[in-house]
Amino acid sequence: MSWARTTALRTRVGRLLGAAERLAGTRRGALVLVVVALAVYAFESVGWPLQEGRDLGVYLRYYVQIGQPHPVFPWAMLSRTPLTPVVAGLLLSAGGGLLAEVVMAVLFALSVLAWSAVAFSVGGRRTALGVAVALLVYPGYGGLFHELSSDAVFAASFAGWAFLLSRALQGRAWPAFAAAGAGLALLALARPANQALLVIAPLLMINPGSWRQRIARAAAFVATAGVLLLVWAGYNDVRYDDFTVARGGDASVPLFRAFVTDRIMSSDNGPASRRLAAAVRDHLLPLNYSVLGQAAREAVRRHPWKYTRGVATSFWQELSQPLYVPARPLPAVPGPHQGPGVTPATVVVGGKRLPKPSEGEPIPAAHQGDYVSTPDGHIREVWRSAIDHGIVFPDARDQRRYVYIERHAGELGTRFPTRRDSGWLRLQLNHASKAYPRPWMWLLIGVIGLAVRRPRGWPAPVVLAASALVVILVTVLGVYAVPEYSVPVAPAFIMLAAVGWLGTRTMTRRVAETPPEKVPAA
Repeated sequence: MSWARTTALRTRVGRLLGAAERLAGTRRGALVLVVVALAVYAFESVGWPLQEGRDLGVYLRYYVQIGQPHPVFPWAMLSRTPLTPVVAGLLLSAGGGLLAEVVMAVLFALSVLAWSAVAFSVGGRRTALGVAVALLVYPGYGGLFHELSSDAVFAASFAGWAFLLSRALQGRAWPAFAAAGAGLALLALARPANQALLVIAPLLMINPGSWRQRIARAAAFVATAGVLLLVWAGYNDVRYDDFTVARGGDASVPLFRAFVTDRIMSSDNGPASRRLAAAVRDHLLPLNYSVLGQAAREAVRRHPWKYTRGVATSFWQELSQPLYVPARPLPAVPGPHQGPGVTPATVVVGGKRLPKPSEGEPIPAAHQGDYVSTPDGHIREVWRSAIDHGIVFPDARDQRRYVYIERHAGELGTRFPTRRDSGWLRLQLNHASKAYPRPWMWLLIGVIGLAVRRPRGWPAPVVLAASALVVILVTVLGVYAVPEYSVPVAPAFIMLAAVGWLGTRTMTRRVAETPPEKVPAA
């Protein structure tokens, strides 16, 4: 290419970027960004049609039981939170895969818009443009919204919460911090681990103001979130006799990691570990739920460095793994109980064909899984052989309700787009996801930018980046690394980098201390 053509191309690109930058922060710019985001989603849908995401079957069974005076599986309702079941269930019930795909496209566009608006409020037009472009070309972030699951719902909720929190940090009024607290409660109803975000309250006091004002803002944030979470826990206590936001802490943090990933569970760790080993030996399933957490904490105390190394490794993997959208699975055939851990696939072990574990589970299915467990034990799972088992109910009415739940949830799970997709484009999108900068890179670039340039709008991106790190850390305390846990919060690192290098710089000390009449005219 000749020098003249190169110069002309640079001129055109410069004019285009200048026009886009002038649109940032305007209503017309917001409309253009939404339209472009919808176009990006439509293009990705050629290779990534909307499909079932992680654990969707569990969320759909939750949705089917909402409103029932006496749910068949009460503990299944306690082990999940309602936001994803309501969103996924309503979309598939009301309009099937077409409506769900349209709404997911809109959620993707609004999420990009929310992050761009946050960037504009703290860093100006250029920062907003940088964040918008970075998210539009981020295949992993778009990929979340092509799988209907809690991951997409969490990503959209976190973007909305980031907008609320940035407005609070900019406006500095306690009602705005209360609104951000309400947003945190909603995040916890999308993914229970988000309750840990209450620990960022001290960071909210970095904003200027008297200490009384700072404490009042943080208190409004914590009190609003706390009250709403207590209300939900109270609802669960009244309805299911368990005062908790979501049941599963003892069976997840740190048990799952200690048992499945780090493998430090042993009867030698302590008395609770010996009780658990006896329960496994005698019943295959512990009858006392609290023993799980006690035994796991014994394991961590006995092997602290191995657990710490495992958490640190998973934490790094969360910040470095790309997200891929797999090919659409073959349609599932609705049938007998297909709850978590049950899979029709088999493997050959020792010459015998046995069920294949899924999603890294240590066994194909529990002797009596939490999904079918009840406080009084009136529902039992009966094993007729090593691979043949089923649920037994005490009366025919519960049996009929169970069949209805399975049939309805299975029917909803089949309402996804069936159009032919492009395997070639899916492969290219996944390759692009692998080539995209990792979250840790954005984080590092952002930290360097803050240190070198000291932009004025640093509080909001710092708090949001810290929140993202808290979410990732709390997650890996209980489970191994899965990209879907970190990608929803990765925009916080992108915004940190954009503000660090594109945001308006703080005035130098020399200019700030110069009397107004002596400051050189612009």
